Amino acid sequence: DFFIISLLAAALLVFAWLTWWPARPVQKSIAVLAFDNMSDDPAQQYFSEGIAEEILGTLAKIPELRVVSRSSSFTFKDKNLDLPTIARELNVAHILEGSVRKSGNQVRISAQLIEAATDSHLWSETYERDLTAANIFDIQAQIAGSIAEALNAVLVDGVEAEFRRPPTRNLQALEAYLLGKQRMASRSRQALTEAIDYFESATDLDPQFAPAYLGLADAALLMN
Repeated sequence: DFFIISLLAAALLVFAWLTWWPARPVQKSIAVLAFDNMSDDPAQQYFSEGIAEEILGTLAKIPELRVVSRSSSFTFKDKNLDLPTIARELNVAHILEGSVRKSGNQVRISAQLIEAATDSHLWSETYERDLTAANIFDIQAQIAGSIAEALNAVLVDGVEAEFRRPPTRNLQALEAYLLGKQRMASRSRQALTEAIDYFESATDLDPQFAPAYLGLADAALLMN
């Protein structure tokens, strides 16, 4: 009986430790929140979320960084929580937040890297460019590179070059791809059907757009 009571007491202590004294987050860890849509058209939300997801995917290619998944980090959209609280929920040391504004043939993307422990800016930048696919990918690469530098994360051979190589220069193909990604995140059968249509449209517009084929394959797999 004494042995059993001792085991139960030890288990209770371990549970209390994990619950009330969680492990400190890895310093080179980050969550990318859904970027705010600052465009006049609310329907452009897919574009701002897509930019954030693409930056998240780019950061995930840096081996030294622990990057929280989209499904976890995007759940905090429109929730009235401060960044340190979100960081604790996700167990990360840093948060990337930002906004996107499309106006005519111009795009404005702002991003801020926040250190959760101090709720202070480590890095921030605003990019204003002509609205082209090449410029969008270039901005994403610059943001990812700046974050890697701010967190002292080393880019392995080939990754930096991949950052600078846009997978498409067709803006319409990129927009169709981002719409497909947004719909696929919903996971419903109707949304997946729409995602497949968008990905097929992207590949029709640019047959060399490899990520669109990958999205098409993922959506088709989720349909089964």
